[in-house]
Amino acid sequence: MPTQEIETRLVVHDAFNFGKRVFVPYIHKQLSPGEGQPKSIIDMLELKSAEEYESLGRDGWGIPTLPVDSVTSRSSCFGGEGLSEVSNVGMSENDGLDLIVIPGSVFDVHMGRVGHGKGFYDFFLQRYKENDDRGPRNGMPFLVGFALNEQILSSDQTVPRDASDWQLDALISGHGKLLPAPKSTQIP
Repeated sequence: MPTQEIETRLVVHDAFNFGKRVFVPYIHKQLSPGEGQPKSIIDMLELKSAEEYESLGRDGWGIPTLPVDSVTSRSSCFGGEGLSEVSNVGMSENDGLDLIVIPGSVFDVHMGRVGHGKGFYDFFLQRYKENDDRGPRNGMPFLVGFALNEQILSSDQTVPRDASDWQLDALISGHGKLLPAPKSTQIP
């Protein structure tokens, strides 16, 4: 199994080539986590260019990481600049995300995923939902996973899930095959 995240460099470059805004995760400690909340959370902060993406340092997972001294001046997907706390931040019509590439270590064909055990993305998506009620999907972005073929369970297997886990809208396999979510979005 892989020990790092799947490379998304070409996706980032294509997004910039198509004039899209690109946001990347930034992990930080909450100043005052509430009861039952994680100590560290992610925010999605905007990149300025594909060239900037190429210049970013890598963390222990091989993920391009923003320099700490640049965080306060970056646009947040929640609106405004810099890091947000968990409370409602009031997203405007121009804020938010259209698509999120969700990492994982194991996926199933029912669009379930197991992350790396920290709950960063599940907690981020819950915060996002609480802060954005726009659109037919309540403003929620399209969630897609990228997986090596070895990371996808056979069709008769499912990953363990609970109420805090978010289901993907699609999964792209290592062979480039698009696996859309089943018509029923219920967790099996």
